[in-house]
Amino acid sequence: MRKLSAPLKNSSAAFITKISDCLTAGPKAELDLTPKPGLVDRLDSGSHEDLSYAGMLLSVSLLPQYYKELAEAALSGADISVLRSIGIEAERRMLGVCGSNAHKGYIFLSGLVLLASLRGDDLRSEIKEISEGFFISALPESNGETARRKYGTGGIISECLNGLPSVFEHALPAMEREYGINGCCCRARFAGLAELMRTAEDTTALHRCGQEGLEIIRADGAQLAGLLKTDSHTQWLKERNEYYKSIRLTMGGAADLLATGCAVMLFNGSVSEFL
Repeated sequence: MRKLSAPLKNSSAAFITKISDCLTAGPKAELDLTPKPGLVDRLDSGSHEDLSYAGMLLSVSLLPQYYKELAEAALSGADISVLRSIGIEAERRMLGVCGSNAHKGYIFLSGLVLLASLRGDDLRSEIKEISEGFFISALPESNGETARRKYGTGGIISECLNGLPSVFEHALPAMEREYGINGCCCRARFAGLAELMRTAEDTTALHRCGQEGLEIIRADGAQLAGLLKTDSHTQWLKERNEYYKSIRLTMGGAADLLATGCAVMLFNGSVSEFL
């Protein structure tokens, strides 16, 4: 694998500011999308009793410091162990300030995208190469890793080693297609969410509710895609949120991937902002 200490193609201050701003805006765009079954939004905290909209906003506000530290380390030729430690410290900072792991998954995904963007313009190829280095050593234990082993899914490891197909092959095309038709950022995000619900292996859902929970989310993703065509999705989403809360079902993996998709959509200029 090409070392991260090799010369980076994109290393200007302006470039780093741009990618950092986009990666910070991504989770804000995901958070503001309302309503979302089982997830924190402007309406409520979904199936997450330990989270809140205000707390999630606070978590987002911590991300620029992480991106600054990560970019500086990459520019100085730091090896993967140092880069990994910066991500772990960002998680600890988030937990200390917010009292929860509000954006733990997104910290990893967005860090990967940032490093990939510094190395070159083909994000997917760079993500694949960087991921090989990150996953050479065993991952720390997590709910997602436990669910991945139990249910035999690829989880985040497979997702990253394959260059985030859930983002680049599913969420982004759905979002860009919907935005191209309607010019509506909100509908574009719902289209991306529907596609992720329908296709992603969400280990958060598996951990909470097993295979049955994942199947519920996938069926709901297909239904949401259909409802978007007739603009009749809002009330249905509110009702599904109540159901998800009743069984503690959530889809944190889809939320992290949607946030990543929003960030990349901003970065590649498909949309200028999410209103």
